Amino acid sequence: MKLPLISIITPIYNAEEFLSKTLVSVINQTYKSWELIAVNDGSKDRSLEILNSFAKKDARIKIFTIKNSGQCVASNYGINNSNGDYIKFLDADDIISENHLELQYKAIENSPNYLASCEWGRFYNTDYKSAKFVAEPVWKDMKSMDWLKISLAQKSDMMPAWLWLIPRNILDKAGFWNEKLSLNNDFDFSIRLLLAAEGVKFAKNAKFYYRSGLSNSLSQNFSQKAVEAAFLTTKLGCTNFLNAENTKETRLLCANRYQIWIYRIYPDYPDIIKKFENEIKSLGTTTVQIEGGRVLLSLVKVFGWKKAKKIQRLLYKLGWNKIANIKRKLKK
Repeated sequence: MKLPLISIITPIYNAEEFLSKTLVSVINQTYKSWELIAVNDGSKDRSLEILNSFAKKDARIKIFTIKNSGQCVASNYGINNSNGDYIKFLDADDIISENHLELQYKAIENSPNYLASCEWGRFYNTDYKSAKFVAEPVWKDMKSMDWLKISLAQKSDMMPAWLWLIPRNILDKAGFWNEKLSLNNDFDFSIRLLLAAEGVKFAKNAKFYYRSGLSNSLSQNFSQKAVEAAFLTTKLGCTNFLNAENTKETRLLCANRYQIWIYRIYPDYPDIIKKFENEIKSLGTTTVQIEGGRVLLSLVKVFGWKKAKKIQRLLYKLGWNKIANIKRKLKK
């Protein structure tokens, strides 16, 4: 029996340092019926050279080059040039275990209206084997709305697009990436996927190694444009979520999500903070408390969170962030 084709969509921008290991992790998959749609998003380094060297040895790797337009545009370009019955998103600096695609496919091969999720672990620097896999409450089979509620109730929920193996029919129903978004663009996208699906099947032992701490990653980008996109993706995601179920519980989950963003960006961007605050007022109240390291939380106890954030910002300007990064690396 011929296995369905899985299209792996990988947007690539200046990823020469990590790209080879990512490609090797794809080539080594035990599930062989795949194509890699590599979208070179205007890279200025050796990324395209590396892609070409791999594509010469494996015809399943298909390379497209576009003008630098961002992750969402590149991802949509990849979808439009893919042929798979299933879609898998993979960042150019992450790693998947050898059985990743096989286990995700098996989880939903008889459930065409379900997404497959996976185990994931975070790692820093270059040693992906140092990744720590910490089980989450959503690491099990669940209905979509239950998955969303439980995930959003966590203080550090994760719903990145790379979590899923996506049947093509669900993607078509949910819609593609919103090209107006950058920072936190997965929030809107994954909520639409979940609401288009009946539920989630958890693929145990399908491991995804998620690289963190890169200075040029979207999650580290807190520019004006990025924060505006963060507000928009939160608004879009919460609107769809509340359209599906508008209750006291779901309104609180959304209000807390807005408050988390206020904690992240305060005291910068007061106009955008006001937008977040207005959304909270329309929903009722929040219960989420600020999170941070020992220094920040100690300051919060003495000064309150707003003054503490201002002091933290001053410390960063004085070089505290560099000291904290050094301490973190020494603990690895």
